[in-house]
Amino acid sequence: MTRISIQAAHEQVNPKDLLSDVMTMDEKGIQRCWTSDHYMPWWDSGASGGAAWPWLGAALARTRNIVIGTGVTAPILRYHPAIVAQVFATLEYMFPNRVFLGIGRGEALNEVTSGHSWPSNAEKFERLKEAIYLIRKLWTGDWVNFKGNYYWVRDSKLYTKPSNHIPLYLAGIGKQSARLAGEEADGFVTNELDVEVIREKLFPALKKGAMNSGKNYNSLEKILFLPASYHEDKQKALESIRFWRGAMIKAFFDVDVHDPRKIQENGQIIGDDTLEKKFLVISTAEEAIEKLNKYIELGFTEIVLTNSSPNRNELVELISEKISPYYR
Repeated sequence: MTRISIQAAHEQVNPKDLLSDVMTMDEKGIQRCWTSDHYMPWWDSGASGGAAWPWLGAALARTRNIVIGTGVTAPILRYHPAIVAQVFATLEYMFPNRVFLGIGRGEALNEVTSGHSWPSNAEKFERLKEAIYLIRKLWTGDWVNFKGNYYWVRDSKLYTKPSNHIPLYLAGIGKQSARLAGEEADGFVTNELDVEVIREKLFPALKKGAMNSGKNYNSLEKILFLPASYHEDKQKALESIRFWRGAMIKAFFDVDVHDPRKIQENGQIIGDDTLEKKFLVISTAEEAIEKLNKYIELGFTEIVLTNSSPNRNELVELISEKISPYYR
């Protein structure tokens, strides 16, 4: 069984409307909602920029069953790992078994614009490893003293601890991140859409990481992020998903390009034919299932659709009534 989830994208939709969206998801039986944790969006025109953490509390309070977390938080510069640990411990304490944390190395558009220098890939990776260790230590330990190369805490203690295990997922598009996810996380999140890269590079690295830590590879969640737009008129679906063209340029996940205006300018080279080929641009449930099957067959346990539809509730209904039942 593969779970079909939805991402509430703060970059494209204002937080009030996203709150309404997640309430609809809950009513329709969608099991999980992921929410982007950005300071700046991937596009300039028509963008939004709500903060994920206050929205998470509001969304959990206004819903009953849906499980909600971030896709993803970068605990390396903008957020100190100890604060990330406290925030998600509090959310889980208030809403038991309804919270997860997705983490990654971040992007310059969030870290540089909030006042930080952009480190090398090697430094970002080492920071992430330290952050994972410290977050888990604070969730499960008592008094914590830690001094790493990048973070330290002294006589630190979370007085409000999570009531249950908080699933921690690690995101990336390369073998190094996949291997670390296998070693240290409950699952791996990627927006890599090339089937060959996933099969030949990412999943083998994830499996190697699991073996390094004595984990069962099959127990790890494998999660794919995929922008999606649904409308009976395919052209309208395409027009709505153009917002995500800048995020298709992989270099922007690594290099210091942090201005959404420049990302938008560069994104203009991505044509509608590429969007339709790479993203889930659909006009029927049958078309969605046909396009999703290649990822299901790879072994993904969850596919998260970034809802960029002209009418977002229509995609929620399509998932609830036709797509999710097919995969059960």
